Amino acid sequence: MSEVSNIKIQADYQQGIGNSVIDKLEKAYSEKDKQKLKEACEEFESIMLSTIFKQMQKSIPKGGLFKEGIADDIFNDMFVDEVSKNASKQGGIGLSKLLYDSMIKRLENEYKFKKE
Repeated sequence: MSEVSNIKIQADYQQGIGNSVIDKLEKAYSEKDKQKLKEACEEFESIMLSTIFKQMQKSIPKGGLFKEGIADDIFNDMFVDEVSKNASKQGGIGLSKLLYDSMIKRLENEYKFKKE
């Protein structure tokens, strides 16, 4: 299960990735549950996309007609999270598929699973 461990080590350095997603990946992998593994991979990609989008937003200059406040920050964070979730479920950048395919291939090699 070194793939999941490597992801966990790398994820510890990322600000927005919580251990719950990594735990879901590990649990689905160890239980050999393909559906849960796919969902966990999509959630992982969603968090990665959210982190990327939030960093991109920081590059946009502040200012305009209206004064921004804490409510705007909260709304923007929630909006980016939802956009990231939807993007991930619709294929995203392909990270979840790549991760899922890699882990399924490893499971098939280890446990001689048949492909769906």
